[in-house]
Amino acid sequence: MANHSSDLPDGSAAREVDRLAAAYWDFLLAREPSLRTRRGLPVESLPGVSDAEADERAGFAAGVLNRLDTLRSAVPPGPSADTAEFLRALAEQEAEAGRFHWLTPTATPYQLFRLQQYGDTVFRPFRFEQRADTDRYVSLVRDLARCVATVGDKAAGQAARGFRIPAPALAGVHTTLTRLRASATRYVRADAERLTRLDAASRGHLHDAVAGLVAAELEPAFDRLLALVDDPDYLREAPETVGWAHYPEGEAAYRAFVRTYTSGDTPPERLHELGREHCRELSERMREMRATLGFAGTEAEFHERLATEPRLYAATPEEVEARYRGHLDRLTPLLPRWFTVLPDAPYGVARLDPALEASMTFGYYDPPTATQPVGRYRYNASDLAHRSLLGAAALIYHELAPGHHFHLARQAESTELPDLRRELVPFSGFQEGWAEYAAGLAWEMGLYDDPWDAYGRLAHERFTAQRLVVDTGLNLGTMTLEEARTFMRAHAAAESEEQIATELLRYATDMPGQALTYRAGHTEFTALRAAYERDSGAAFDVRAFHETVLAGGTLPFPALRRRVERELHGADGRPGFQGRPLYSNE
Repeated sequence: MANHSSDLPDGSAAREVDRLAAAYWDFLLAREPSLRTRRGLPVESLPGVSDAEADERAGFAAGVLNRLDTLRSAVPPGPSADTAEFLRALAEQEAEAGRFHWLTPTATPYQLFRLQQYGDTVFRPFRFEQRADTDRYVSLVRDLARCVATVGDKAAGQAARGFRIPAPALAGVHTTLTRLRASATRYVRADAERLTRLDAASRGHLHDAVAGLVAAELEPAFDRLLALVDDPDYLREAPETVGWAHYPEGEAAYRAFVRTYTSGDTPPERLHELGREHCRELSERMREMRATLGFAGTEAEFHERLATEPRLYAATPEEVEARYRGHLDRLTPLLPRWFTVLPDAPYGVARLDPALEASMTFGYYDPPTATQPVGRYRYNASDLAHRSLLGAAALIYHELAPGHHFHLARQAESTELPDLRRELVPFSGFQEGWAEYAAGLAWEMGLYDDPWDAYGRLAHERFTAQRLVVDTGLNLGTMTLEEARTFMRAHAAAESEEQIATELLRYATDMPGQALTYRAGHTEFTALRAAYERDSGAAFDVRAFHETVLAGGTLPFPALRRRVERELHGADGRPGFQGRPLYSNE
């Protein structure tokens, strides 16, 4: 194989990009249960979070980057260029993850989330057909115990290096671990009705082996992790302050997290400023909407009224679902005016596992898989008396249509993308940014014509804007937890004190930088469309813009800008696209 791009024969650079994408796909497919279940393949193992596994992934990524460096000038424009940029950004993220392995949270609620997901995606759907299946199932239970053990090992290794979970988050960590322990020990025990195809000996072997592993390995792994975070010495050394800037090398790690999540190079200081600007603008629009609703008092007084407004609350999970479905029913007939291609997979709503509800503020989108072909928003139905539905319309347009489901289902259904790009969503700025942009389309569609829904959307936008302020402020060390709480309370319309507390700990102790992706990504998409619309003039076609974005799958924003330029301006001789990133250094 040639070592320099100038030595490559015509077309070989594109073929080499395809080969690299296939190799990366094979590497991840062997290690990621979520990818296997999406493809309907049997899960053979569960990964842990050990430093050896992190080093293996970072080493593979380094090899991909080295090969891409030799191809840089030879890759032709078009889909191969998109894939090359996808590969480079993906490998750079993996390399950064390896560099900051010991500064990445691991024993916190959102990071532990996959342990609960394994119940829904690996263990409960497992089909028993023959004795060999019982052996594989037992091996997976052993892997689950090993996975929990690596979380404990990493948490202990972090503590030895001066990285401990801050004291304000430890109660939530303890609660999450306790519930996960109970949930995992239940979901690994296969129900008798699932074993009817097995003979009595195989059923007995499975029962005894799983019970033995639960008692000897799985429960002890959870207990060791709980003992670590409950240990008096750990509690005494746990910092009272939150945010990554307080750890050695923490600021460098946080800046890397921001680059990874936003898929750009905008410094967190600028994101902080943008958040404050957007909060001011949205606050004024919310004031105008309160006047439309006939309310002349202060925002605080209006929000007190929201807490007692019957139309904003549901008494049962069924009522929550009905509210979401009503908003989707209004959307459905309008979709062909905005999209040329709709996803084949259907979508709906379902309740979140109650074991997770106390530690998660909202819910999540569960994409279609080979065994579960419906994309679903898994909503949080806990504490309904205090869980406002003010933003229900904005939320469901973000989570399902035309948000996450349109992006992720279309991507998975594409026959033009390589497997790696069909199944991976490694750029959160694109993923959450599209969902927020899509929810914003409802303004143009007339779906926020009810002033309550309009106010809910504005409140939701301001909620994502304030995240730019508090996530960066907490993790750069320029805001205390109490200052962040005060700012968030002033810019969160319907969130309870408990929700605010959970959110702040998510930003500063659990997923630093991730909360930036919503507003930062929304702003990137909005700017990209505005530039295309300005350059196209009367020829602007919103459906063509949406199809260009969605047909190309997830991309980092620099690559997306080049794709839009190429696909929408490159074929008809019009002047080159003049779109620029809204707030990067390009």
